[in-house]
Amino acid sequence: MVRRFLLAYLALLVVALAVFGVLAARATRSRVLSEISGRLQAEVALVAALVRSGPAPAPLQAMLREMGREADVRLTVIGPDGTVAADSHADPSYMENHNARPEVRAAREEGRGTNVRYSDTVRHDMMYLAVLLEAGRKDGVVIRAALPLTRIREEVDALYAGIAAAFGAVGLGGGLVMILLARWVTGPLRAIRSVAQAIVQGDYTRRAPLTEGDEVGSVSGAINQMAEELERRLERLKAEGAKLEAALSSLTDGVLALDGAGRIVHYNAAAASLLSLAPGSERLLVWEVVRHPRMETWTAEALKKGAPVRHALEMGTHDLVLNFSPLQGSEGCVVVARDVTEEKRYENLRKEFVANVSHELRTPLSVIRGYVETLRDEGWKDGENAPKFLEAIDKNVERLSLLVGDLLELSRLESGSQIVHPRKMDLREILERVAEDFRVLASKKRQSLGVEAPASVSCVLDPDLVERALRNLVDNAIKYTPEGGTITLRSALEEETVLFTVADTGIGIPESDLPRIFERFYRVDKSRSRELGGTGLGLAIVKHVAQLMGGTVTVQSQAGKGSVFRLRFPRVG
Repeated sequence: MVRRFLLAYLALLVVALAVFGVLAARATRSRVLSEISGRLQAEVALVAALVRSGPAPAPLQAMLREMGREADVRLTVIGPDGTVAADSHADPSYMENHNARPEVRAAREEGRGTNVRYSDTVRHDMMYLAVLLEAGRKDGVVIRAALPLTRIREEVDALYAGIAAAFGAVGLGGGLVMILLARWVTGPLRAIRSVAQAIVQGDYTRRAPLTEGDEVGSVSGAINQMAEELERRLERLKAEGAKLEAALSSLTDGVLALDGAGRIVHYNAAAASLLSLAPGSERLLVWEVVRHPRMETWTAEALKKGAPVRHALEMGTHDLVLNFSPLQGSEGCVVVARDVTEEKRYENLRKEFVANVSHELRTPLSVIRGYVETLRDEGWKDGENAPKFLEAIDKNVERLSLLVGDLLELSRLESGSQIVHPRKMDLREILERVAEDFRVLASKKRQSLGVEAPASVSCVLDPDLVERALRNLVDNAIKYTPEGGTITLRSALEEETVLFTVADTGIGIPESDLPRIFERFYRVDKSRSRELGGTGLGLAIVKHVAQLMGGTVTVQSQAGKGSVFRLRFPRVG
C-alpha cells in the first residue's frame, strides 16, 4: 500500500509539473519574443534613420556591420527590386533576392512583417522584423532586423532545469512525507492483516489495535469481535467433538462415517478392532480396507437407495451385522458394525439348554408314564412286579426332583439373585461336615473319604455356598471313583487366596473333554452318568459359585488315574 501511495503521489507530481512546465515554457517564449520584437523595432528605427541620411553603399555596408556587431543583431537593407543593398553579417553580392521572404512580402503589403524561421545563412532559428521605409510605397526600401532565438532556448532550458530541480526536491520531500503518512495510515491495516492471518492459522487469541473515530477502528473492532465469536464457536465445536468422540469410543459397536464416494471419513476404536482397520485408513475406500467381496456392492446400494440397508458379515471368528444408514440432507452414510458372536453363542446355548432339559425330562417322564399306565391296567395286582414298578417310579421322580432343584439353583446363581453372606468360618470344620454327610455313601463303595487340613485356620467366606460347591465335587468324586478308591478333601491358606481341593482316584477325564466339563448338561460318559443319577449340572453350579464369590475352579485329570479339582477364593480376614 505504501508503494501505491508513493506511485500515485509521483504520478500526480509529474502531471502537475509537466502542465506547469508547458505553460511556463509558453509564457517564457511569448515574453522573450515580445522583448526581441521590441529590440528589433528599435534597431530598425536606427537603420531607417541611417538610410534616410543617404550614405553610399560601401559606407552603409560598413556601418551596418559595426551596428550589427555592437548590438548583436543582423541588419539588412533590401532595395525595391528585392536585392540586398547592405547586410551586417554577409556580403550582399552573394545574397539572393529577398522579395520572396515572408516578412519582406508582408512589409510591402502591410508596411510591417514578422517571421520566425531557420536561417540557412547563420544556421539558427531567427526572428525577423521587416518595415517599409516609406509607408505606402510598396516598391520602396525595406529595413529588416533579425535576432537569433537562442535566448528563448536558454531561458526555456533554464526553466526546465529549475522545474526538474523542483521536481526532485518536492518529489524527495513529498515522497518521504507520503511514506511516513502511508505508514501511519497503513500501520493499523497491517496490524489487522497480521491478526487476520493469525486467525486463519487458528490463533484466535490475537486482537487488532483499536483506534477511535475512524473506519480503521471500526474494522479492528469487527475483526476482534469476529475472532472472539470464532474462538467461542471453536471451543463449543471442540467440546461437542470431544463428547462425540468419547461417546463413539465408549461404544462397543463399530461406527464408520463414509462420504458420498464410499471413502472413510471417521471411525471409532471398536470399528478398527472388529473390521481389522489399519491405522491411517481415513480417506480410503471402505471396500479397500474391509476385505469382503460384497462390501462395495452393499455400500453402493445404501448410497443409491437412500434407505437403511442391513447385511451379515463374517470377520475371522466374529459374526457381524452391518447397518448402512444414509445421511439425510447430505451425501454419505454411517455404517454400524455390531458383533453378534456372543448373541449367536448364547442363542445356541439356549437352544442346546432347552433341548437338554427336554431330553433330561423326557426320559424319566416316559418311564414314569409307562409304569403308571401298567399299574392302571391292573398291574398293581401283580404282587411280584408292582413293588418294582413303584420303586422305578420313585427313582425317576427323585431324578426329576434333583434335576429341577439343580436347575433352580443354577438359575439363581446365573441371574445374580443369590446373595452372598460372608462370615468367618473354620476351613477344616466345613470339610469335615461335607465329608461326614457323604461318609455313608462312600462306605457303601468301600471308598476312603478323608480330610487333610490344618486345625484352627479360618477366613471370611460364605460357608453355605462353599459347602454347596464342595458337596457337588465330592458327590461326583464318589460316583466316578471305583470301589476301594480314595477321595481326599484338603484346604490351605495361600498368600492371596483360600484353596480347597477335592482329589480322587477315579476313572479320570479324557483331555479332550476337560475344556467343556463345566458346561451345563455336559457329560463325559452320558449313559454311565444317567445310571449314577447325575443331572449334568453339578460342575456348572460349582463354576457359578466360584464366579459369584470372585474365585475360580480348575481341574487336573488324566483318564484312568483320577482327578483333582481346585477351588480358589479371594482371601479375606
